[in-house]
Amino acid sequence: MYRAATTGLVMLAAMIGCEGGNTMDAPKDRPSGSQEGVDASAELHVEVFYRERMMLPPTAELIVILEDGAKMDVAAEKIAEASMPVESGPPYRVTLSYQPAKLDPRGRFGVRARIENEGKLLFTSTQFNPAFGTHGEKDSAPNNPVSVLLTRVPRAPRAAPRSLTGTRWVIVKLRSEDAGVGAGGKPASVELSAEPSRISGFAGCNQLSGGYALDGDQLSFSKMAMTMRACPDGMELEREVAKVLEETRRFAIAGDVLHLFSGEGTKVAELRAE
Repeated sequence: MYRAATTGLVMLAAMIGCEGGNTMDAPKDRPSGSQEGVDASAELHVEVFYRERMMLPPTAELIVILEDGAKMDVAAEKIAEASMPVESGPPYRVTLSYQPAKLDPRGRFGVRARIENEGKLLFTSTQFNPAFGTHGEKDSAPNNPVSVLLTRVPRAPRAAPRSLTGTRWVIVKLRSEDAGVGAGGKPASVELSAEPSRISGFAGCNQLSGGYALDGDQLSFSKMAMTMRACPDGMELEREVAKVLEETRRFAIAGDVLHLFSGEGTKVAELRAE
């Protein structure tokens, strides 16, 4: 009787085991909100070119950006970016990696590009270049490749140099050092008149005046005189200004900057047009 009962218990346990299965090997339910597929990346191939027949400096760099520009009055949202050195002529082929699942279904996606050299913009795209289809919608097929035409950025015209005469020149540097200001917080300044050939101005404490001789880029001052006022500030500046004007033998103007040089070719002063 004992053996029969034991046999029955074993059979019952076996039946339960068959019904329940092996819980160690049972597949676990995937948690809700799984990220599978969300982080999958895709590639967008871009071909960039310009029409000018010119080679770029070896330090030039191409930057290509995939962006969403659907929102009005808001800066475009950058989706992906890649850059490369410009080591040859166009076309330039760049691959952008992005995550399709993270693109806004309402977005309008385009590619823009630019070429820079040492911080200066040389070329840039000026029109919308759809990344997908005709209008850049996410559900359209990617354009392969996205063709981007760059336009050369015109150089800013150089400012015409100021005239030596008829301009008030503020002294900003004396012998490569900042000139500072004189009495009353005023900087030293001079102005040359054409007829007659006279110089006048503020030296740091007193008013100065005198004559000058001009021949091409040769410039010298003579018969300099100053008022006799004593100032608590600006006297040292005034003495240095007087020395510099006495040493001046040549000048050069670049834009709105006047450079004065000694007879040995050393720059003794830098003045800026007011």
